[in-house]
Amino acid sequence: MSGRENALVIRRLTRLEPPQLEALVEYGRSALGESALDAWLLPVIAGHGRLYVAEVGGANEGGAGGEIVGAAEVIRCFEEGDLYLEGIYIRPEFQRQGHGSELLKGVMELLAAEGYSRLLATVDPENGAGLGLYEKAGFTGNGHQLDYYGPGRHRLMLAVHLASP
Repeated sequence: MSGRENALVIRRLTRLEPPQLEALVEYGRSALGESALDAWLLPVIAGHGRLYVAEVGGANEGGAGGEIVGAAEVIRCFEEGDLYLEGIYIRPEFQRQGHGSELLKGVMELLAAEGYSRLLATVDPENGAGLGLYEKAGFTGNGHQLDYYGPGRHRLMLAVHLASP
């Protein structure tokens, strides 16, 4: 394979066909377990938020995709200019290859180009890999939320200012 075929291509999906939806649900569950978005929420995010997929191997400028290695889901906050990174994942078999950093950086660039100013996220304080990913991308902590997802499921609140293009 050439370097071009190995390049990560990030594209936004606005509508999901049934096989694509099924695959994204499966991929999300393989990477995130029970916290992955399901077949009810992914189409809503695609149609009314931002759903990005990262692909390798054959994606071209016309939008025909390669193999999906990960995804990121973004929704708008009520605060002016803020977005919330609902989730980001790389499929287990593609992890530890830099794809997570590349996907997050690419999503941040696309959002900045649309004029958004700040991206918020949460992460489990015990998730060292997740914390490292966000810190590398410039996120900083801005508080803890105890029991955010139920008893004992705490989250570290993070934010990053998006650079203008």
